[in-house]
Amino acid sequence: MTTALAPARPSAPAHTGSPYRLSFPRLVRSEWIKFTSLRSTWWSIALVALLSIGLSLLMAVSFANFGGDLPALSAEEANRQAVQVVVFSTVLTQLLAVILGTITVTGEYSTGMIRSTLTAAPGRIAALFAKALVVAVTMFVTSVIVFGIAAAVSGPLLPTGALDFTLLDSSLMPLLAAALYLSLVAVMGVGLGFIIRNGPGALAAGIGLVFVAPIIVMFFPQLESFQWIHDAASYLPSNAGQSLFLGTPMTGVPLDTLPALVTLAAWTLAAVAGGIAVLKTRDA
Repeated sequence: MTTALAPARPSAPAHTGSPYRLSFPRLVRSEWIKFTSLRSTWWSIALVALLSIGLSLLMAVSFANFGGDLPALSAEEANRQAVQVVVFSTVLTQLLAVILGTITVTGEYSTGMIRSTLTAAPGRIAALFAKALVVAVTMFVTSVIVFGIAAAVSGPLLPTGALDFTLLDSSLMPLLAAALYLSLVAVMGVGLGFIIRNGPGALAAGIGLVFVAPIIVMFFPQLESFQWIHDAASYLPSNAGQSLFLGTPMTGVPLDTLPALVTLAAWTLAAVAGGIAVLKTRDA
């Protein structure tokens, strides 16, 4: 007795994968296209430039009007004064930095585009890192360029003269530190955007953290019973940033370079980690 054998089925071809897989560089490129195609991006950058250069000029004119009453300064002291003029605007441009980072995320949630983003990058974390990288690099490069222009136009007006870039520690390094601070603040905005997902709410949290919180500390008198508040205020993002590039924070106690950098890195990592946690555990 014989048994009929069914014809063998051809084996399925091995899956080779698509050659058009969305790698991280391609994800960064797509985020860059979205970022630069928004009018709010260019308005924010234009406001950063306008405020930075305009306020630097106003402060330089103010110093020039009282130049005769100022004592002679050493080269390093003159550089510190010139740096103060150039980075004076960060009190306001830090707000634009956190706004820029926040709206990059919350804008997609408000329009529903975030679903397309997360469909293209199902791992989700890569999308967050790509957004943060684009925002950070853009903010850093923009800040360096704007600070350079502000230094060039305000320097001739200063009674102590323009920045002496032969003394790097008191000229270039503070400007780079200020640009780094603004880029980290923008990344904090990205993290807050993913955590809160609502434009007004994320903006309120970001502005409250970098601008309002240091001002609240001013209402506490410099008494021993409140000293812990002033000590804690030193580790707020804006105070740590000002300690880094100005040497003196708005409130609190000045921090050395390394503690200031660690503080800013900790705030940035906390915001990004919170964004990752929410992004991985909640639907878009």
